[in-house]
Amino acid sequence: MDVKLVARGETGELLMSGDLDTRTARDADALFSQMADRFTNIILNMKELEYVSSAGLRSIRNLYVKLHQKGGKLTLTNVNDNVMEVFEMTGLAGLLNIRN
Repeated sequence: MDVKLVARGETGELLMSGDLDTRTARDADALFSQMADRFTNIILNMKELEYVSSAGLRSIRNLYVKLHQKGGKLTLTNVNDNVMEVFEMTGLAGLLNIRN
């Protein structure tokens, strides 16, 4: 997984590519925690994210919880069909703010 940051005031947009899986989830957790401390709102732009495993889902859920606890917002954009199917099957689609 590769991530690039675009900062926009209180909002940080993370441009994600590759896979968010067991191999990359630990690094994602650390990055997401840093970004949640820095920004009130975060956009995960998943245009080039190809795959999300259960470990990746946990990382995204943890980010959502951390932002929600401090009154912030997590938005997911450009979610491909395969990743969206995983969100729908796990029920996260109903919890997360997803825009395409």
